[in-house]
Amino acid sequence: MAVPSIVQTFLGHIFSGAMEPALAMVAANARFISTNPKPNPGTPLHGTFTGVDGAKAFFGGFVDLLEPGDFQVIASFGDDEHAASYGTLRHKVRRTGKDFVSDWALICQVQNDKIVLYHFYEDTEALLNAMR
Repeated sequence: MAVPSIVQTFLGHIFSGAMEPALAMVAANARFISTNPKPNPGTPLHGTFTGVDGAKAFFGGFVDLLEPGDFQVIASFGDDEHAASYGTLRHKVRRTGKDFVSDWALICQVQNDKIVLYHFYEDTEALLNAMR
């Protein structure tokens, strides 16, 4: 399977709530990063989360913070090891009820049909404003 298709399948599992098939696609040494690889107590999604347990924590933190809403993929492309996607999103911050609207980009690396890097980029200032 082509790397962009692997990433799309992974995202499909995540957004449908099928965590077991999604986690089966995660390498033991995978790194999951949302914008900033360094932890930030003000934004619980920041930091580097490692392996299957890290993926669980990463996506669990997303669900704790945000009510999933609209997530549009505009385009995806890649090569034999990397995939990139970009689009738009609109989620709601659970604590404040405010909308978080952002463009986003995702860079992934895949080896042996397993995700080894998942680095998500979004408008962190828009997220912080929605959290206030």
